[in-house]
Parts: sequence; C-alpha cells; structure tokens
Amino acid sequence: MTSGNFNNDSTLDLLVVNRVDNVLSLLLGNADGSFTSQFKYSTGKLPESVTIGDFNNDGKLDLAETNLNDNTVSVLLGNGDGSFQSHIPHKTGNGPESVTSGDFNNDNMLDLAVANSFDNTISVLLGNGDGNFQSQITYKTENWPHFVISGDFNQDSNLDLAVTNWHSNTVSILLGNGDGDFRSQITHPTGKRPSTLTSDYFNKDNMLDLAVANSFDNTISVLLGNGDGNFQSQITYQTGAWPYSVISSDFNNDSKPDLAVTNHGGNTVSVLLGNGDGSFQFQIAYQTRNDSSFVISDDFNEDNNPDLAVTNIGDNTVSVLLGNGDGSFQSQRIYRTGMQPYTVKKKRRIINPCP
Repeated sequence: MTSGNFNNDSTLDLLVVNRVDNVLSLLLGNADGSFTSQFKYSTGKLPESVTIGDFNNDGKLDLAETNLNDNTVSVLLGNGDGSFQSHIPHKTGNGPESVTSGDFNNDNMLDLAVANSFDNTISVLLGNGDGNFQSQITYKTENWPHFVISGDFNQDSNLDLAVTNWHSNTVSILLGNGDGDFRSQITHPTGKRPSTLTSDYFNKDNMLDLAVANSFDNTISVLLGNGDGNFQSQITYQTGAWPYSVISSDFNNDSKPDLAVTNHGGNTVSVLLGNGDGSFQFQIAYQTRNDSSFVISDDFNEDNNPDLAVTNIGDNTVSVLLGNGDGSFQSQRIYRTGMQPYTVKKKRRIINPCP
C-alpha cells in the first residue's frame, strides 16, 4: 500500500496491492480522512509490492509493482486523473518481493531496485526517463532478501540500499557509487526473521538510522548509524505478536521521529514514541482488523497531523486511523479492498517469509 495524489486534486489517495486477484486497488481520498469506492487495475501474477514516482517525467505519478510468480516488475504509467495505463513488465530475478525507486545514477531519472527472495539478489533497473527501464543488474544479498529501501547512509550524496534478509536474520547495506553501481554488501545482525525496515534520524545527529521489524521474536531492532555506512549493534524494543511492517513519522509533533508497526498476529498496530536520542517509549497498541500486514502514514484529513492506514489481509480491508497530533489515534475506519491486500512493500506466505 502507498499514498499519493493520483488524480491531481490536492487530496491524498490510497493504492493497495491485492495479490490473490492480481490487481491494484485505488481508493480516492475525500480530504476528510474518508475514501471512495475502489478502482482496480490489473497487474502480473501475485503482486507483492508497489512504489510510486514520476517515471516518464510528465509530472504525473506512476506505479511500479513486483509480480512474484512472473519474476517481473511492472510499470503502470499514470494519466493524472486517477487512472493508469496497462502494466508493462520488466524482467527481474527469481521471486521479486519488494521494490523501491530512487535516482541511483544521478541523471535526474528515477531507477528501480527490487529484492529477489528466491535467488538472494537485488536487481537494479536504471530508468530511461520515458517510463522504460534498462535490463537489470544484480547484486548479491544474504538468504531471502525480503524488503528494500534506499537512503544516503554514508553521507556522500549518493543513494545506498538497505535490505532485510529473512532467513539470515540480518540487514544488508549496499553502498552506491552514484553511477548506478553498488558495492558488495555489508551485513548487520537483527532479530529473528526481519521482515521490513525504515530509516530516519532517530537520535537527531544527521546520520541515518534503521528500524527493523523482527517477526519471530516480537521486537523492533534499532540500529543507529555512524554516518559512514556502518551501524551500531541493535537495540530491541517489544512489539505485539508477529510485527511485520514498520514506519517512522512524528506522531506527537515534538520534532522527534516515532515508530508504528503492524502486529500481524495480534490484529493491532503499535506506536512507539521516540525520545529523540535513539530510544523509544513502550508501545501503545490500537485495534485493526484481521491479519494486519502493512502500514503507511500520511495526512489523510489535512489537519497537519500524521494518520495511519493499515492493510488487513485476513478480511480484505484497509483500516484508517486518524491521528490526534499528540501521539494517539482515533478508532479505525474500515474500507474494502481486493483479495489479500498487501501494500507498498510486500508480504508473503509462511514458507515465503511473512504473514
């Protein structure tokens, strides 16, 4: 799941990946925190993750989504009115689960990075600026790369990659050279079965840090960055049962990053308020629906307070929890989606790491 202004009405919309029926669901926002009925767009087989960006430089948001059973990443160009063109597939590695976008070769054209869980690689596809992408270049990870993000972890103004390795219980860092090429991975231990991760300045030292959701030991690992691409040993914080998706935002408006994590086994989303020194307070849990998987944050009702949206794969819904601006959230509002809504990053089965 992800959010963006897909129909250019200045109001945020929601886009949800539905892997069972091979569609993306678009829910148009009404600016009051509510959403309209969904519109559906076809994908490849077993879509897992989606990212957004302007891939053809026309000022309209486009989509890129991974198709696990096709070994492809598909691009859907946006028309700017909430509709999208038919998906165009590009070859990836085996078992693409997660995709992120960024300008990896500093040519002002967006590129893609895909985590391929079945062959332990990341695929980088450089963008041509017209919505098309070059053939993949692959880089080795550890066992079962699950979720990938980008950020400048060594402060050289070039984008780097960080990926969770589900079976290795590690996170891999691949430093970027600024030309679309990446160095060999550096690995750091996490908790058991790391699913997703996010980056932010948790101790406000202008060096990016990482937070990782560890599904099998019900924790979040925080790894503070040294600013050179290396990270300190993890500090763990308790979550609910089977944490899956973790994000950061300032939920209580104190200028300190906080965390929100879905608890797939507990049907809740936990909020951990940050202290600004890299530590976090004890979790506060909010009810969601069945088998909560992915969470994102944005201001859906335009009150300048971050809200939450959570996909629930157990009953094919999205929960929207409006934020009060003090770190607390209102009771969920429920919206229907397609079958097994995932989201902007990915999800999987039990053999295929994840909920």
